[in-house]
Amino acid sequence: MTLSQAMSISFVMPILLLLSILVVAQALERCYVFFVTQKLPTDVWDKVRSHLEEGDKAGALNAARKSKGTVAQAFARLLSLPQPNMEHLIENFQLYRQRLQMDLNRRVGFFGTASFISPLIGLMGTVLGIMRAFHDLAAAGAGGPAVVAAGISEALIATACGIGLAVFSAVCYNYFIMAVRHRMNTVDLWMLELSQLLTGAK
Repeated sequence: MTLSQAMSISFVMPILLLLSILVVAQALERCYVFFVTQKLPTDVWDKVRSHLEEGDKAGALNAARKSKGTVAQAFARLLSLPQPNMEHLIENFQLYRQRLQMDLNRRVGFFGTASFISPLIGLMGTVLGIMRAFHDLAAAGAGGPAVVAAGISEALIATACGIGLAVFSAVCYNYFIMAVRHRMNTVDLWMLELSQLLTGAK
């Protein structure tokens, strides 16, 4: 079956195709954000911690300023405070934490919506296809199941496509939600350790 034939099965097939394109595009965009623009700067954190453990606050600040991303900006901000205390450090960190969380969570809910509605869209296409097949059977007046078999088999393709899209969308949703949670927990631990190093060296 060609793509044009699949699209002609029901009016819901072009809708599922468009939704599939949007889901894949959004997944690629989120991967770019998670692994390029907002990736966990583990190497930067190792350098900052190493400098602070050696008592070199200027070196830690320089290492943070050389890096990009919200977490590196938070490092630089906290390291540049003249007289840091735990409460002041936490207050300054919250701004960057909220910004990072918003960037990571942006449009992730779209995957959840797609996983919910795509099987319903596919089911609607199947129901309409079966209704049309039985209408053709009634109009033919005879012929038995052979008259409707082809129409029903084609109509079921809509449900199969909807379920497939739902599975992919659900996997993307769960992965990105867990990835956000892991990143935020990691950054919180880094900031707690950074605060302890700064206040202990004060």
